[in-house]
Amino acid sequence: MVFPLLLLLTMGAIEYGWLFLKAQHTTNAARQGARLAIRPDVETGEVLALIDRLMAEGGLADSGYVVNLTPDPTAAGAGDPLEVEIRVPSAGIVIINASFLPVPEWLRATVTMTKEGP
Repeated sequence: MVFPLLLLLTMGAIEYGWLFLKAQHTTNAARQGARLAIRPDVETGEVLALIDRLMAEGGLADSGYVVNLTPDPTAAGAGDPLEVEIRVPSAGIVIINASFLPVPEWLRATVTMTKEGP
């Protein structure tokens, strides 16, 4: 009688642990992307390539994630705030996909840094 409840609790802990791990991968990719994007000599393609590589290393390459760079790093001037946002649909990364576990629709990481300049 207790076994199904313990099994449910264990599977929920595994699912949430997995989501927290993937949220951390997303946050790290956004942070590293922002660190690169604030450099004065960077191209947008370099930032997107770095984020793609980091998301692939985190196992999120095929998750359907979306990257927003506001404003474009090549158009931002020195001292402008630059925001890197990555959104990952949780439906693409859950393990169990159980309807009884409340999970967010999107995992989201946003990092804002000031553009460097000469």
